[in-house]
Amino acid sequence: MKKVVIVLTASLLGAGLATGAWGQATQTRPSGDTSTQRTDDKQRQAWSPDPGAVETSKLIGTRVKTTDGKDVGEIDQLIVSQSDGKITHAVLGKGGVLGIGETKLVLNWSDVKLQRDPDKPDRWVAMVEQAKLDSAPRYEARKDRDTAPAASPGTKPPAGRSSEPAKPSEPAKKY
Repeated sequence: MKKVVIVLTASLLGAGLATGAWGQATQTRPSGDTSTQRTDDKQRQAWSPDPGAVETSKLIGTRVKTTDGKDVGEIDQLIVSQSDGKITHAVLGKGGVLGIGETKLVLNWSDVKLQRDPDKPDRWVAMVEQAKLDSAPRYEARKDRDTAPAASPGTKPPAGRSSEPAKPSEPAKKY
């Protein structure tokens, strides 16, 4: 008897889900209200960056060379300012094998000059003066990386509240 009830319940549940999925697939939208209509992705207008723009995905991993052509590493990260959204620094991975033993240096973005790779025109090369590399500080990741950024750079906690977690006024009772 239990098996019959289980099979019947599973069948009814399956039929209900299938009917609901079919109903969603065949749902029509009112034609008069355009504010709630969604555009099918294939019908969206296409957008591409300007020819002079560089996509950041093309910059991570870009080879870095000195102005005399010496290969010194690659761009590991780009640091973006929260206040204006512009790239301020590049983190250069130098030396090591497969990231092990690699030294990370920080360069001002204004010291990095991008140019097309003469051997591979679809790629970029970052050029840096040797003196800038010699004086570049070592990169150290923030300790608070696990915290979420503020909603905006100027966001502060409301008055009377701090960003520190509340401390209990008395010890918790153990039962």
